[in-house]
Amino acid sequence: MACPEEQVREATAPDGTNVHFDAPTPVGGREPYTVECTPASGSIFPIGESTVDCKVTDADLVRAACGFTVRVTVSQTLAHTKFMAFGDSITEGVTSLSPMMRLGPPDTYPYKLEQILLQSYPSQPITVSNQGESGERLDEGAERLPVVLDAEHPEVVLILEGVNAVWLRSTSSQTRDLRTMIEAAQQRGVKTTLATLMPVGPKWEAKHPGSMDRIRALNTNIFTLAAQYNLGNVVDLFSLFEANMYLIGQDDLHPTAEGQTRIAEAFRDEIVRRYETHATMSRR
Repeated sequence: MACPEEQVREATAPDGTNVHFDAPTPVGGREPYTVECTPASGSIFPIGESTVDCKVTDADLVRAACGFTVRVTVSQTLAHTKFMAFGDSITEGVTSLSPMMRLGPPDTYPYKLEQILLQSYPSQPITVSNQGESGERLDEGAERLPVVLDAEHPEVVLILEGVNAVWLRSTSSQTRDLRTMIEAAQQRGVKTTLATLMPVGPKWEAKHPGSMDRIRALNTNIFTLAAQYNLGNVVDLFSLFEANMYLIGQDDLHPTAEGQTRIAEAFRDEIVRRYETHATMSRR
């Protein structure tokens, strides 16, 4: 009997993928035939190369055998797979529906980001931990971050924080807090991605005069910090939301559920730009 040619499939999960193939067709001998292949068609094949051994026995117990290779490839991967989203209520998942409510995990940007990445890189066990803390100011975040980094041990931290009390605290003090957070991550070998603060709407600005000026000033310094510490591109959420203010909810501060999706997509784009590799990888 003649076995199929080499089968090549793309991995669909960290453990490989299930592969279906046609059983070899015996020629000659006397029916009925018994054909067995190991591993069987439909089995999960690991990333890398595997050999399928097939055997046939006819009615006279005459036997024949053949084999072929199944190769499971990974065409694109991320250099890092353990992410931590750090910030305030926007990261935690508060939205400004009336009354104010906290979104369930599937609607928060960290969870959405995790799902997007898992769909794009199914061969890798990617996680995005949500470490948002409602009401947190940047100085409080700078104090909390080292503790969370030591507990979570992420490879990459995504920082979106600073809008709480932005109208009260000086830009220099806010910038100093961010610098402290960046250095805490770098001391632990954790890569950092910064995001700009999103704009606030007119109702929020009226209640907290000076917010927009302070947000713009801090965002300017966020770009400067990213350059000083060689962090790479900043995820510019300010520009994204300024052009699409409908993504800000009824309180003129928190994003809508769709806004959370757009945040996830913005971080996704930067993660892909930084960490995606295209070399085919084989594992045994």
